[in-house]
Amino acid sequence: MNRKKIALLATVVVAMRFLSAAAPGETNRWPFVIIRFAGGLNDAPQTFARLMESHRRHRGACDEFWFAGGGRKTPEGVLAEAKKIAKYRSACDEVGIRLSYQQGLTLGHSAAHDGPPRPGDQPFPNDAWQVGRDGKLMGYLCPRAPATLAYEREYIKAILKGCAPDSIWLDDDLRLGVCKADGCFCPRCLAAFNAKTGGEWTREALVAKLYSKAVREPVRAAWVAFNAESLAVYAAAARRAADELGSSCRLAYQAVWSDTIYTGYDTKPLLEALSGPARKPVGIRPGAGFYVEAEPRGMVKKCLSVAREAERCRSCGDLVASVCYEQETYPRHVLHKSPGAIMTECTLALASGCDSLSLYWFVAEVPEPLEEYDRFVRTLATARPYFERLAASTRRTRLGGVARFVGSAAAETAGFDLRDPKDFDLACAGIPVTVAESGVKLWYLTEKSRAEMTDADKATVASGAVVNVNDVEKYPLANRRKKLLDDLDAATKGAFPVRIDACRPLRILPRVRPDGSLDSVTILNLSIGDTDELKVRVRNAVSAKAVWQDAKTSVPKPLPCVAGATANEQVVTLANMTGWQAGTIFFE
Repeated sequence: MNRKKIALLATVVVAMRFLSAAAPGETNRWPFVIIRFAGGLNDAPQTFARLMESHRRHRGACDEFWFAGGGRKTPEGVLAEAKKIAKYRSACDEVGIRLSYQQGLTLGHSAAHDGPPRPGDQPFPNDAWQVGRDGKLMGYLCPRAPATLAYEREYIKAILKGCAPDSIWLDDDLRLGVCKADGCFCPRCLAAFNAKTGGEWTREALVAKLYSKAVREPVRAAWVAFNAESLAVYAAAARRAADELGSSCRLAYQAVWSDTIYTGYDTKPLLEALSGPARKPVGIRPGAGFYVEAEPRGMVKKCLSVAREAERCRSCGDLVASVCYEQETYPRHVLHKSPGAIMTECTLALASGCDSLSLYWFVAEVPEPLEEYDRFVRTLATARPYFERLAASTRRTRLGGVARFVGSAAAETAGFDLRDPKDFDLACAGIPVTVAESGVKLWYLTEKSRAEMTDADKATVASGAVVNVNDVEKYPLANRRKKLLDDLDAATKGAFPVRIDACRPLRILPRVRPDGSLDSVTILNLSIGDTDELKVRVRNAVSAKAVWQDAKTSVPKPLPCVAGATANEQVVTLANMTGWQAGTIFFE
């Protein structure tokens, strides 16, 4: 067989693998595994050629590359950057990898991050910049400024003309401020906010109300909704650019922390704007921020936020075609995460609600050994069959467990933040914790929950089931953890999806079908030490046949499974899990 036929066959094999991972109705449109490169690779074609050697050896590990450009170049500069990227297309086509683009700078990360203007940068008038609560110009562009919107339209057009990417992803600096509750208080935004609310707010008066110490303040909720609309105005400029060129390029957005709500209670307005009048399916990439192996439990905290965003997206129906986890290592340093650590993180993300993955590794500006990149790709190729199966389970289920009740007045509370330390503490203690957006009616209340509740919320809570978590500490004793598990069983009359009685820190993620049956259970051993044998008590499983699968080999292993204490319970015996090992029990 000649080389052309071999290449064609390989491309068909990759395409068939992709078809198996695509969501219903979106076959062969949204990729399952993406690798993202920073802009320095655009000027390093020899390095790119060496990276591609790994993808020829490990075909099928990846479906799409995201390239990127740096800075606020003029449209002409953006077009020149895109043409550099276009030169990589033939090599990508050879191994069945799509070529796409991430707009790495939208409104801006900060003045310090973005730096002073450089030769070749786009000039902006003063009224294009956000105004902070102190009245000073900030290092971020205003999402409502005509100059900002015109620039975004020209930027997207330049990328589409220069390299015709399969998708364009807007970076998560599409927000108002970074990592703090902020907003744009320029005259334009103040006038629009007053028009929306019928108010006569000055900057000083509005700032005083928004950032006061009052536990509840209604104007905060109005500000949150307004900020969401502001970001949607910017996103609509990207959609108009694509529509004006008649492009079929997929549009998507990298989300900020879903618990941080000062730029909107959720991302639906922004996603609807990216979708446009034709309601074209869009993608979202939750997972902003990163953790390092020095603080490995950071992935649990990150994935609680991911779960909230993923469950919100379920309510968007066909609008959201892809919930793509951002495994960020920014920049990727060899001592931050090993390939194995990344696979553990991706396992947790998929079980938390994502259905595809975007991964970082190589940064041409700060290059590391190419042998390590090859190891990363090889590890990813091995894990992929398992990841596909876990993603399939995620698509047909919701995240089960017990959730903290989030009150209707959450957007009015100080801090603009839905996070509660109790969520993280319980999740690490082996209590299956989900998010309120998953639709469960089994809740626990905290001081934060009560501060967010209205009278109507209190009636809603009374119609469900509530368990007491007040006596469960950050590091609970075994008897108190057992008491909480007993309470959960009592509240659900023995139908709580999964229970593991073990003196080990575990993150447990049950995936539950619409009819209430248990589809799969993902478990992460949060201990440095081994778990010994685990007895996993599952309720209402879809089958009495259980298998274990993980990223290390992707080979399913049958598990012993016997009848439990009640008619709906089975006991699955799971062999010893090593430190920081993760995997899934599938029922088939």
